[in-house]
Amino acid sequence: MEENVKSNILTNNMAPMKTKIILYLFLAGFFLNSGYAQQSIGDDDPAIMVRARVINNTVKLRWAPNTPTLWKYTNQYGYYIERHTILRGDVILEPRVIKRLNNTPIKPRPMMEWESFTEQNDMAAIAAQALYGEDFEVDMQEGGNPMMQILNQAQILEQRFAFALYAADLDYDVAAFSGLAFEDASLISNEKYLYKIIPAIPAEKLDVKSGAAYIGLSDVKSLPKPQEFVGVFKDHNVLLTWNYKILESQYNSYILERSSDFGSTFQKVSNEPLTPLSDPEIQNTGRMVYMDSLPQNNKEYQYRIKGISPFGEIGPASVLVKGMGKKGQYHNPAIVNTSLSENQTSAVISWEFLEEGMEGLSHFEVVRADEVKGHFVTVVSKIDKNLRSVTISNIQSINYYSVAAVGLDGSKRHSFPAMVQPDDAIPPSDPRGLTGKIDSTGVVTLQWTKNLESDLLGYRVFRANLNGEEFTQITFKPISQSTITDTIPIKTLVKKVYYKVQAFDTHYNPSGFSEILELKRPDIIPPTPPVFTKFKTEDGKVLLNWISSSSEDALKTLVYRKERGMAEDWQLIADKDISIKSHTDTSVKESTDYLYTLLTMDASGLESEPITPVSISIPASKVKPEINRFTAIANRELQHILLSWSYREKGVTEMQLFKAKEGEQPTLYRVFENNEKQYQDNDLLINTSYMYLLQAVFDNGSRSKIIKKEIKY
Repeated sequence: MEENVKSNILTNNMAPMKTKIILYLFLAGFFLNSGYAQQSIGDDDPAIMVRARVINNTVKLRWAPNTPTLWKYTNQYGYYIERHTILRGDVILEPRVIKRLNNTPIKPRPMMEWESFTEQNDMAAIAAQALYGEDFEVDMQEGGNPMMQILNQAQILEQRFAFALYAADLDYDVAAFSGLAFEDASLISNEKYLYKIIPAIPAEKLDVKSGAAYIGLSDVKSLPKPQEFVGVFKDHNVLLTWNYKILESQYNSYILERSSDFGSTFQKVSNEPLTPLSDPEIQNTGRMVYMDSLPQNNKEYQYRIKGISPFGEIGPASVLVKGMGKKGQYHNPAIVNTSLSENQTSAVISWEFLEEGMEGLSHFEVVRADEVKGHFVTVVSKIDKNLRSVTISNIQSINYYSVAAVGLDGSKRHSFPAMVQPDDAIPPSDPRGLTGKIDSTGVVTLQWTKNLESDLLGYRVFRANLNGEEFTQITFKPISQSTITDTIPIKTLVKKVYYKVQAFDTHYNPSGFSEILELKRPDIIPPTPPVFTKFKTEDGKVLLNWISSSSEDALKTLVYRKERGMAEDWQLIADKDISIKSHTDTSVKESTDYLYTLLTMDASGLESEPITPVSISIPASKVKPEINRFTAIANRELQHILLSWSYREKGVTEMQLFKAKEGEQPTLYRVFENNEKQYQDNDLLINTSYMYLLQAVFDNGSRSKIIKKEIKY
């Protein structure tokens, strides 16, 4: 800000300040990046931000309010500083020793005390104008960053607050004059202290969070070197950049120095420190950038930077950046002719170049690519700048050449590419080893053995749905890889697909076709179902006949059965080859109703829908003999009727007893296992006639004749 901040802010007679602060900021917009002023203006709850550092056996404190309103009140009421002794040696003090370090609040120095200070210090002039000037206006040079325009339109209090903290950040003495710094020298080496900065603002005016810092004399830390300092030297200028983000808690501005005598002496390149600004690109990268003009080219200059801390300390110098400016290259060569040798293995490239470009020219290079917009690589380097042609050996089947003029500063300017192509009528060999597979979704993956010709351009792939039909190309242009993915429909009656591949060289000479690859489409269409033609029962068996599926890939017919009215699942009872059209079921039970259904399975394991079931009833083969003996004896004294029976037939599974009162229909009353022979009935009414019916049930479902007994109780 050299000569940009007018230092005559305070007149000799200390008249009211109406002088305007004029800042010409050529870098991106200004916003207080350093120190405490990097908080958004007015966004936070009122609080005091504090830093502390041990310097020369003293503790230096720096603080700042975080909102314009708080800054206004603290300028009026000031601050108290309390020192709490927390640790003595290894012992934590309970209670801690508390000492107030100032009896009267610390405030900005009165206006009269700033006069001589502002005459020598531009930052003091800015701070004084922010504190005491009647008017405070910030002008920007035409073309300034939009952020400056926004800041210029902000409230005057916010402008005063921002520039006051900015000036204090860049100069520790200005911070002390502004009531934002303090030094404590009354310390003991083995103690640790908690410093509290307490605004003396009445509580009813503003609720403020005090600031604090914990430190002791043992917390001496050396300042670090600036990091990642690099430079790019060009024609009469150098672009310097370094990472300020890494050390932003240590430094809020930098000194940039230059040496023109190989490091014997260094001079500042700017009278004012360089400060990180608020350009979004700088904030995103964390780097500061400075462009310096070089007095002359082809002379070595050395640069170094030093950081300045908020406490006025200057840190150690960075690594040196060395270099010299060189004349740039601003002219393009132009290829005027290309020619091939008789054996077509080499080419001569000729070009022209303007005479006015010779001063900044170092040499020429020739670069080559396979395509006009392809990746160019250097094939001939370090060509004397006075030559205008070069011979290139071992050329490829197709070449795009460009001539590059290389400047003394390393910059390059290229000619338009020129194509060089020798004659070639020999096609590549036929592709071999074509294989492929189709997944269940119809995605086809093909691969084949890659050709070894150096001039191979690529492959075209062809497809047909029927053997013998004309193939269709599925590649829009030759593909360089020896694999491809295709997608085909699979819900189709066409069961196969056919592929073949052809190779092309860079002269578009075609090879013959590969062998045709036949692939079977995945089967997702189920076969047609069979149809029942006849069914009957005979001698305790079920005879089934059907017409098999008409699908070409039908493999077998499956026969399923279940008992009617039962909750059990269908059971597979027969698995018949598709050529078989009948089945005899011998595992049926007499007096049972069955359901039968059929379905077809194809070679892919797909099944048709089951056909509508048919119902078949199995009759009993014959009625079994009646029960040998069945008696009923009433015993009124013991109040029961004793029933007993005897039956010698084989295969009996149970005995069923039916009961009814006189004039009623009998119902099933009890079921007995085949080894039970009697039953005592106690469920009786006096002077009532009862009828009992008994029947045997066999394991094949047949039943014996019913035997009846009537008795009066």
